Amino acid sequence: MTAVSYEEIARAFQDGDPRELSDRDLAARFGCAEEFVARVRREGGHARYARRFRSLRERAEAKVRELSEPVGDGHREWTGPVSRDGVPVVHVRGLTTTVGRVAFQMANGRPPVGNVKPGCRRAHCVAPGHVTDRLMREALRAPLAEVGA
Repeated sequence: MTAVSYEEIARAFQDGDPRELSDRDLAARFGCAEEFVARVRREGGHARYARRFRSLRERAEAKVRELSEPVGDGHREWTGPVSRDGVPVVHVRGLTTTVGRVAFQMANGRPPVGNVKPGCRRAHCVAPGHVTDRLMREALRAPLAEVGA
């Protein structure tokens, strides 16, 4: 292991949020023992590392961002797994849901009602602002029904 000074580790705690810096990560970065980093943390009175828990929703949203690509005009194309029927899906902690449902909730802050479909009419577009649920489609159709009546 390379020699790293107490001050270098203390500076790392001061430069960042100690709650986001694990002893293990700092030890790897500086090539020293975790116990040394823990001692600097303890003696310097720096906050303990707080491992951030990511909810299933946060993990699913991160996968949608990671596994989709912009393809122009605000559309996003899915590059990840699909169901047997060709529907984009995301797997998180053993659970599977459609990418459309995740994208809908990202854009609207609520779970979708009924099936989720691209409102832009581009097959399998997964751009959060482009997907609609049954309630949205019914609301869009209502004024058309009134005109025809």
